Amino acid sequence: MVNHYLSDITVAWFNHHELPADEMQEYLPLVQWMKQNASNHDDLEYLKLAFEYLLTHPDVNHEDFSGGRYPYDSDDIIEIIDFIYRTIWSDSPPVSLSNSDDVQLVSISLDDWWASREQLAELITLSK
Repeated sequence: MVNHYLSDITVAWFNHHELPADEMQEYLPLVQWMKQNASNHDDLEYLKLAFEYLLTHPDVNHEDFSGGRYPYDSDDIIEIIDFIYRTIWSDSPPVSLSNSDDVQLVSISLDDWWASREQLAELITLSK
């Protein structure tokens, strides 16, 4: 899921550019697109948790979220995630380590992620 939504920025940027943006603000239209995309799939709150985790865990290889062949290093990805976070959740308190203690990133395909969310929704509906 994280790779999917980050690729709305890191991969999509290179559809019309040869180099990464000079200023984070240049990514703003793509961040707005990513927000709408995540919102359409009801993933916005999960994405927020994942970004909080990534922003507070420097031991994670952030380069894994660079979109593959694109020239972003870990620092670039952290800067992009921070920009996204500050843009979308500007009213949220600053991220701290204590906010993400119960979050764990797992490797799962996007289709499996969405299927698991559908199964959970069905279980909740059945229990009502």
